[in-house]
Amino acid sequence: MVNPKLIFIMAISLILAGLWAPSATAEIEVSIDRNPVQVNESFQLVFSLEQSPDREPDFSSLRQHFLILGNNRSSTISIINGEYRRSVKYNLQLMPKQVGEFMIPAIRFDQERSKAFQITVKPSSLAAQPQDPLVLEVLADKTEAYVQSQVILSLRLLSATGISAYQFGDILIENIDTVVEPLGDAREYQTRIADKSYLVLEQRFALFPQQAGRLEVAPLSVEVRLPSRSNFDPFRRGGEVRRLNSQPVYIDVEPIPPEFKAPHWLPARRLELRENWQGDLNALVAGEPITRSLTLVADGLTAAQLPQLELTPIDGIKQYPDQPGLENSRSNNGIRGKREQKVALIPGATGRYRVPEINLSWWNLQTGQLEIATIPERELLVSATAAAAISAPEPVIEAVPAVSAPVAESSRFWLWLSLLLACGWGLSALYWWFGARPAAAAAPLAALEPPALGEARSQLRRACETADAGAARSALLRWGQALLAPRPVHNLHQLCNYAGPEFARQVEILNTSLYAKTRDSWQGAELLRLCQQLEQDYAQDQPRETRLMPLNPVG
Repeated sequence: MVNPKLIFIMAISLILAGLWAPSATAEIEVSIDRNPVQVNESFQLVFSLEQSPDREPDFSSLRQHFLILGNNRSSTISIINGEYRRSVKYNLQLMPKQVGEFMIPAIRFDQERSKAFQITVKPSSLAAQPQDPLVLEVLADKTEAYVQSQVILSLRLLSATGISAYQFGDILIENIDTVVEPLGDAREYQTRIADKSYLVLEQRFALFPQQAGRLEVAPLSVEVRLPSRSNFDPFRRGGEVRRLNSQPVYIDVEPIPPEFKAPHWLPARRLELRENWQGDLNALVAGEPITRSLTLVADGLTAAQLPQLELTPIDGIKQYPDQPGLENSRSNNGIRGKREQKVALIPGATGRYRVPEINLSWWNLQTGQLEIATIPERELLVSATAAAAISAPEPVIEAVPAVSAPVAESSRFWLWLSLLLACGWGLSALYWWFGARPAAAAAPLAALEPPALGEARSQLRRACETADAGAARSALLRWGQALLAPRPVHNLHQLCNYAGPEFARQVEILNTSLYAKTRDSWQGAELLRLCQQLEQDYAQDQPRETRLMPLNPVG
């Protein structure tokens, strides 16, 4: 037998070790306003920290391939739940010296280092110095694209002189039906052309051509107001107004490749399909719901383009899909669409169930190949009661993503936190072993006591009269346990087997309203009437053999 004193000493030692462990520094976040960039064109590089470093970082390693035009440090102080936090940002304005692929090196901040990453520098779109101090460019990130795929269109106004106002014209595409999505407000940065500095005002749009053919973006215009030089115009509102026109842009739109046979055409740079279960898959109980979330994320597609995932029927399990959540996130690199589908699953009886795999075909624009995202199949073990499910020797099942992604190394903080939690669990076990065993042994007997029928009846009536579907489902189970005591009733499925098909149909309507979240509001009058009738029948037939259906725990 293990010595209890030795266990206690080891637990205390682990707790002290966790308290003496050095506090972990949060990961340094690095962001860039756009990638790729053009040569001699400025961009912003931001380092974000959750605490101020003791020493200022050394950015001299960046000078090998970039000019440092500016270095601005800002601090933010916040108090969240009584905890004082100070975050720091270093905003650098850099300009690449030459064309190529270059590495932003790791920068040391005290004991931590930022992550290095690669940036692409392309040649300037203006090969020679413009003759005019105002230049309008309209650029597409590709000259060939597939139908319904994303094309980034950039409007760039270059100014070698000051301007007081400007206004871009509308994007006109007449020959091909095209969806145009703006990608945020205009951005400002600097560029150099032939040793001459220009201010750049850029605005980007995402184009989604809906037909194959030659797409033509008509020449765009911009109106620019120059500052007034008159001493009688202190607000500089009377300056000269100039209109600039761009050249047209042509994009060849290709049809869907013949090798793509799937029903939904999904051209994307990256696509991820994953699932997540909200609940313990090792403690599934017949008649009790568990929520499954299916998430589809695609770079270069809008949420409206993402299809609804087909749910294969599962024998013995009813599925109630919720309304899907659609979300679009915009950046300078385009649109990322997200579609999340939540489904409530209710197993009807104990046993093993196989959840089929989900496959989704998509076209990888980076490789030019057909790929298939997959959520593998699962096996679910459903028990009659929560206690039986917990004791089942099933492994812990975690959410499985369909597309693998790089995973960062775990911080030492989580290791020490896990040890600290393990120590707390050990102390709780010791307390239970030496002092709380009699009380714990008596707890299951108390839990088996059914609720009072009068109280359960009142709760059910109140929930039905107020049309509260969630409260009605909980109250319905308590009412059934009180009515049928001392017979065990662990879930609504058992209660439906006892009460008959009409009662089961009302429970089905309740579940549909609760888990599918239909627009029609649930009304509990019929369910309440049926429960009152069942209670009367049970009271009349209790001395004799009941007319209701026998209680069947397994369905």
